[in-house]
Amino acid sequence: MINIFDGKDATVISGITDYTWMQLLGETGFDLTKWPTEKHFTSWLGLAPGQNNSGKMRRNAKKKGRPKAGQIFRTIAQGLINSKGIAIGSFGRRLRGRKGPSIAIKAMARKVAVLYWRVMVKGLDYAEKGIIHYEETLLANKMKTLNRLANELNIEIPSNKQVTQICHW
Repeated sequence: MINIFDGKDATVISGITDYTWMQLLGETGFDLTKWPTEKHFTSWLGLAPGQNNSGKMRRNAKKKGRPKAGQIFRTIAQGLINSKGIAIGSFGRRLRGRKGPSIAIKAMARKVAVLYWRVMVKGLDYAEKGIIHYEETLLANKMKTLNRLANELNIEIPSNKQVTQICHW
């Protein structure tokens, strides 16, 4: 399989096995450059978020025919949501708590599909950094937001180390 794709290996992406890679190959084909961007690819898969409301108007979205590849990515996401040491699993669990399981699985499937397109088209070297790196990034973003809000409200915050100890994060 690696020889077919000029040395690009999709199994480096969390959740994609040799079998699922073969299924995706059968559904999408060898050449993913027929989709100009990852957004076109995820839209074709049926994993792009819908825009079914405008102002107070809420419209029912009509279901269109979706390729089986989108369902393959959803199956991969379903398996990843229960994984304990993978960052995308942690992302899915956070989203599941806020938005519900169906939206979380669709969002995770979209993330995996974007990574697949980037690896196959752009030759991206993907490396799973793990849940610890993901949680450190979340903490850094929270601290950045806290500092921004404190500046807006003219409140002085102690150093980041003291805040971390006070908040027990």
